[in-house]
Amino acid sequence: MKTVTVKPNQTVFDILVEQYGTCEALAEFLGNNPDLENELGADGRAMPEAKRIFRFDLPLKDGSTVLIGTDSRQIKTSVIREINTEVTTFSND
Repeated sequence: MKTVTVKPNQTVFDILVEQYGTCEALAEFLGNNPDLENELGADGRAMPEAKRIFRFDLPLKDGSTVLIGTDSRQIKTSVIREINTEVTTFSND
């Protein structure tokens, strides 16, 4: 396993593409990271902590860390070898 720091505006899907080369690793990723949190206010609403739900389409908490299974059979090395920029797709605009 390796630890990866979440970059600003990265969603679960961004990390999956960047680290695994595919979104097919979602179940494994969630199993390795059961306590994921979204960036506060990413949905544009102030919501009490007790009512917050995790959303895959919103960015993860900036600077938090996630675990990536380095020996995973889900990793598509031919894809991640070609990614040479940060993968962040979320925008508040």
